[in-house]
Amino acid sequence: MKTHYFVKKTPLSLCFSRLLWITLFFLISVSPAQTGELVNRIVAVVNGDIITLFELNEKVKPLLDRFKGREIGEREKAAILKIKENLLNNMIEDLLLRQEVEKYGIEISDVEVENQIQEFKNENNLNEEEFLKQLRLEKMTREEFAEKISQDILKHRLLSFMVRRKVVVTKEEIEECFKANKQDFALDKKVHLRLIVLGTGNSAALIKKRIEDQELSFAEAADIYSQGPGAGNGGDIGLLSWKDLAKEWRQALSGVCAGQITEPFVVRGHEALLLLESMESGREQPLDKARDEIQKKIYREKLEAGFNEYMDTLRANAVIDIKL
Repeated sequence: MKTHYFVKKTPLSLCFSRLLWITLFFLISVSPAQTGELVNRIVAVVNGDIITLFELNEKVKPLLDRFKGREIGEREKAAILKIKENLLNNMIEDLLLRQEVEKYGIEISDVEVENQIQEFKNENNLNEEEFLKQLRLEKMTREEFAEKISQDILKHRLLSFMVRRKVVVTKEEIEECFKANKQDFALDKKVHLRLIVLGTGNSAALIKKRIEDQELSFAEAADIYSQGPGAGNGGDIGLLSWKDLAKEWRQALSGVCAGQITEPFVVRGHEALLLLESMESGREQPLDKARDEIQKKIYREKLEAGFNEYMDTLRANAVIDIKL
């Protein structure tokens, strides 16, 4: 699944593969000079710009730390390899977007970046001291966080110019969506959820794979790994009103049926998973009451489709050489 840039994200984890084992083998059998050359070798070239093995392994490191001191099984190795491949793909997309930002001369000011940081702090109820403490937990400096925010803003501006202006939702589309999904827009809809919120060094994608492979249940994974509400109680956070859920939660649950797990999403800078135990439908409401919600739903879907199409076009026109 591709990484999209329409929602704010804070730092976090991912990946590694059999390539790492090969790398580690050579690291103990070559000289220091050779080691520097090996670790810094190129793993991808994108329109002349490079991504090094060192950069990729820096992204991988949080997940590697979790496996220190123990062997991993074949299923875990396969899952981690897939995650690493996806991560490199995301890094390539990120580089393509940065190249487009430079091409169109899109810029932002330090004031805009600082305003965005302040908004992040307000949304998460953090003062400056608490904010810095959170960054230390994520092994990130304030300057590094500001740089990430800067890049996100630049990407948003690029995408607004290249994608958002082309997205139109018609009256007919809203009416058709309402007829086909009336229960999704019902009043008093409630959901019974279980939640896993992960700390640094754990991969939501990997844990989801282990649950789907029946290596452990969602409740067991929550008790082992979760740092959020319901930890110690199988991740059970009870019956909640749909309208009271955060936007990110509702987006994650969109299209998920009872008994299914969401794709990984972000809760206050940490990767998270939800299990939908059950859903209470609630009362149907007229189209006029649901129109705004439906319009936003269709807009998000079209925006994602537009983003994917835009990235496909960038890739098709780019010269990309993957050396992983």
